[in-house]
Amino acid sequence: MEQVIRQQIQQLLDTDAIKQLKARYCKYADSGKNPDEFAALFTQNAILDEGDDGVFSGRENILQMYKSLSPFFKLNQHLVLSPIIEISGDKATGEWRLLQLCTTEHPEGDRAFWACGYYKEQYLRVGEQWKFEHVEARVHFCCDYAEGWAKAPWGELLSAEAKSAIGLD
Repeated sequence: MEQVIRQQIQQLLDTDAIKQLKARYCKYADSGKNPDEFAALFTQNAILDEGDDGVFSGRENILQMYKSLSPFFKLNQHLVLSPIIEISGDKATGEWRLLQLCTTEHPEGDRAFWACGYYKEQYLRVGEQWKFEHVEARVHFCCDYAEGWAKAPWGELLSAEAKSAIGLD
């Protein structure tokens, strides 16, 4: 019985640590001012897979993507919810729902967007800390705020200059 209680407590502690990891991901992604802290959330060989917005392999490439992209965001707010976290020893998986509000820089002026999607993630315990090993981020829509998702579910979130900065041209 005592062993079961210890395992349950450890699972709760691990789940909370992963929630804190995700909260830091959102905080640093939204600030645009913490590239080193953001990159440190990932294992050395992590993959950040943003689908059509690029796949970034390794902590150094994730760091460079962050530095290249963040100047184009005037406002970024990741709201993640409904976590489903499964722990298995020193590995874990997680799924999150995403609602994101952002404003990006464009030649004709700043534009506001709504995005809605999900994250599927794999985590690895490194020493006493959980880190991202693989993050898959997908959006169901990313639309201009004024148009809305019913009329135009896909807008041009990033300018040509921003796409070029992260190698998507």
